[in-house]
Amino acid sequence: SVASVLEEIPEDLPPVYGEPPAWAETRPELCDAIPWFRSLQGGIYYNAGLCWGVLIDADTGLRAYMDDEIVITRIGGCSMKDGQGNLVQTKDHDESTKGLAALLNSKNTQTPVGMVIGNRSTLVGRKLPYKYNILAYFRISDLWYEKVNGKACARIRYQKVDLAEKSWWAAKDSPDPLPLRQRDFQTRPETPKCSRCSKPSPRIYNEGWMCLQPECKRFWMIGKSASPKDLTYHPTFLNFRLPPDESILPHFSLVPDLLSTLPEATSDYTFSRITWKGIVCPLCRKCVSRKFWDGWRCTDPISYSNCVASCKFEKRLNTHPVSLRSVVHDLELGAIKRASVPSSTCLQPVVEFSRTYLKHTYHIEGVGSVTHFLASRDVLGRPNGPNDLFEQLQTTDLGLRRYPLQQSVVAGTLTAHFAVNYGMPYKYVVAVDSKGFDEAPPVIMNALSRLTWATRQVVASAEGAALLPNELLLLGYFEEMAIGYHDDGESSLGPTIATLSLGGKASMKVRLKDQYFRGRSKSNKLVTNDPVLVSCGKYEQRKALKDELDNGSITAEEYDQRRTEICRAITRREASPIINMEIQHGDFVVMHGADLQKYFEHAVSPDDKLRFALTARYVKPEEVQSKEHHKGVFSLTPDMEYNGE
Repeated sequence: SVASVLEEIPEDLPPVYGEPPAWAETRPELCDAIPWFRSLQGGIYYNAGLCWGVLIDADTGLRAYMDDEIVITRIGGCSMKDGQGNLVQTKDHDESTKGLAALLNSKNTQTPVGMVIGNRSTLVGRKLPYKYNILAYFRISDLWYEKVNGKACARIRYQKVDLAEKSWWAAKDSPDPLPLRQRDFQTRPETPKCSRCSKPSPRIYNEGWMCLQPECKRFWMIGKSASPKDLTYHPTFLNFRLPPDESILPHFSLVPDLLSTLPEATSDYTFSRITWKGIVCPLCRKCVSRKFWDGWRCTDPISYSNCVASCKFEKRLNTHPVSLRSVVHDLELGAIKRASVPSSTCLQPVVEFSRTYLKHTYHIEGVGSVTHFLASRDVLGRPNGPNDLFEQLQTTDLGLRRYPLQQSVVAGTLTAHFAVNYGMPYKYVVAVDSKGFDEAPPVIMNALSRLTWATRQVVASAEGAALLPNELLLLGYFEEMAIGYHDDGESSLGPTIATLSLGGKASMKVRLKDQYFRGRSKSNKLVTNDPVLVSCGKYEQRKALKDELDNGSITAEEYDQRRTEICRAITRREASPIINMEIQHGDFVVMHGADLQKYFEHAVSPDDKLRFALTARYVKPEEVQSKEHHKGVFSLTPDMEYNGE
């Protein structure tokens, strides 16, 4: 465990010589800011057939070694943790092992590899200043195989590219490196050929030469004997250096300077993909994710880490409102009446038309409905209508920001959208601090009025009593931001969820959750009270079997036995979308039904560089602390009341 590893790090390690050129508190911040290392999990980042960066941290394997210029470590993969938390090799490494082929390609093409060291590593033998520390660029000098637990395990030797400059991780009082002109670049380890396979292998170990070709019958043998367990590196192997080569240049800067590429005079890049990447703070060198709508702040006032740094650096972009014209690509801004053909592979909607909206209602038997209001041109251009709201959201300080996902595998992973919540507190997929409606600007209240109207329309069609919204969550999307499959199934919510879309169009898909599609959980346990809904795997068989149970023809035990056989025959892991909608500027989507969020999930993928989604719900007061109730109270002025026009 992390805790046990930290306990093993001596407190009295000597200090390092200098400071890293950049550092990070979390893996996501590191990956946001450093282009050559974007691996949220694992120690190797590879792409397009090449390895670009590596991370060494708690586990580097037997015989791991590091000095001021050389790093030797195992290659990950094909292993699992034993009962004591140690990585144990379970399968041979070969060129099909993830990352290994990329490392070989980087070696053969002499592509430098960036390296990061985490503070859980004791390899350097010195106290590292930060959790993640950028080291330098390295070249791969050797890659070979050892035998570990009877398995072929790849090991790699890296040599620092810049041998002239003293490494910042060197011991504080250590001498400077020898000038290049005084270095020995001629000496190499002896490299005999194996008498059995005729392939060369360098002498790496003090204890003797051995063939390092895993396919050879004399692999990992010294003479005719198996190699000893305790091996040490031969001094020549540790000390030899490849000569400097001016052609060995990295693809990326070790520490990029994104801010210098953003011109002050223009703002055409404001909402593009590049602007929600991370930066390296020019003052303290920390990797900083883009968390705020208006730019980057080195110190987050809402701290989600144990960092006590308080760097004051901020970079706020000169944002100018994006015109609706730039995100709506149709010749005209809105249609007189939207021409739309529902997907033939999904549920078919009931279609109704009024002068202002074309309404598609998708009925899901026994669960609820999803209603898509397709806005006409008449709706879009009215005062305080969607066109005005789109501009007002850009010119109003709303406090939009990105939040860490609460259930992410990697701590600190941020949402791929900006958010702010008004009204009653709502957890969503993140914990978003909620502002009362008494703090809400007019643009939020005008949107809330429209969402209240849409909620009333859908509930009235279902002949129910509407629980009107008392909460509104605003999400802002830059270019390529999206939200994957999720549900809004908090126990504190009412049955109706209404969303207004503004700006660029998006696709919204609704599908059955995996466990109800497959009839089994991820651990392959049968779903209790399987609802057997349309679009589930083996629907006809499961429905017929459930009918037998319901009419008493079979026992519960027989039902589970036969259900197990049917569900085992479902090979797909995920359901196909049952609803697929193109959501455009000014459209509403209203999901209604107490069980809709229980059984189904939805995903939204915007298609352009700026989109807002405003979603209103009813949060049950009894599920919220009484001191928060006032936040959901609001009253609309007569000019804000929306009547569907």
